[in-house]
Amino acid sequence: MRPTVPGVLSRIKYEFSDHSITLRCAEERIKEYLEIFIEDHIGDLGLPKLLQYWTASNILVVPTLHVSFTSQEGAGRCPFVNSCIAQLNLSRMFVSCEEFVHEFKCYLNSGEAQEFDSI
Repeated sequence: MRPTVPGVLSRIKYEFSDHSITLRCAEERIKEYLEIFIEDHIGDLGLPKLLQYWTASNILVVPTLHVSFTSQEGAGRCPFVNSCIAQLNLSRMFVSCEEFVHEFKCYLNSGEAQEFDSI
């Protein structure tokens, strides 16, 4: 069965910061950016590639897709995963959705996204 945008979005669990309202606001913003990216730029046809990167499988084989947040800046803010636990790590340092979408698309389309970031 092919994954769908609503199916993927319903399985995402965000790990928000409890320590700072400023961090939490930034993380909520990145959550919005990710959901816009999945809905408007990936769509149902692009989900297998995203899932392959996120979980090492191009179908939904896990009950939960985890998202955590980092404060990485510059070149270090590219998304990275631990596919063993289906965890996507996103920088909270993006200031616009356009910037987030552009960088995530570039990374997914690069050869680096096909390699495992964590074992």
